[in-house]
Parts: sequence; C-alpha cells; structure tokens
Amino acid sequence: MRVLATILLFISIFLQTFTSFVIQAEYLLNKSYIANNLCVNKDKPAMHCNGKCYLSKRLKEQEKQDQQAPTSKKERLEVIPFFLPKQFSFAVVSISTRQEYYVTDTPISSAFLCSIFHPPTF
Repeated sequence: MRVLATILLFISIFLQTFTSFVIQAEYLLNKSYIANNLCVNKDKPAMHCNGKCYLSKRLKEQEKQDQQAPTSKKERLEVIPFFLPKQFSFAVVSISTRQEYYVTDTPISSAFLCSIFHPPTF
C-alpha cells in the first residue's frame, strides 16, 4: 500500500512540475489526430501548422494557470524556545598526571601460525 501511495505521489509531483513537457509529449504522440481534428488552422493547409497552433494554445493556457495558482508564501515560523529553569551545578574535575599501567603475567597466544603483516616485496 505504501509503495502504491509513493508511486502515485511521485507521478502527481512529476506531472505538476513538468506539465509543459507532458503537453509537448502529448502533442508529439497525437500529432496526426491534433492536426486533423483539433487544429485551429486546418482550413488553411498552406500554413503547414500541423497542430502547432493547438500546442501553443495549450502551453499558453498552462502558463496562465501556473501564474494564477496561488504562490506559496514563505511564512516565517518563529520558534520560541521554552526552557525550564534548572540550576547549574559544576562538578569538580581533578586533573591527574599519574598514569597507571596494568601488567599481566600471562603471555598472549595467537591462533595464527605466522604474523598477518607482511612487508612489501620488490
């Protein structure tokens, strides 16, 4: 269900963003139908319009719709931080220069027969 909703949301955003490309693609796919049936200048074959008048009309309509659409006003959201008063307490930190080393008497054994590091050979 989430995948379907994601795909539908992606398609709707894509179509809204690239409407002029969608209109041009629709024109290219249906060029013969538009030239024969929807063209404004089909009575004047000498103009060789081939439906470009319909394409420009649709693009102008879409541009007009884009301009009429309410532009999203960038609202300034003011965030007022709310802090509860808290008493500050400072912990005393002691700086020690004494270092402690732990010495063990047990030898470190390895399951490897040889060391892993090998210097490069020339």
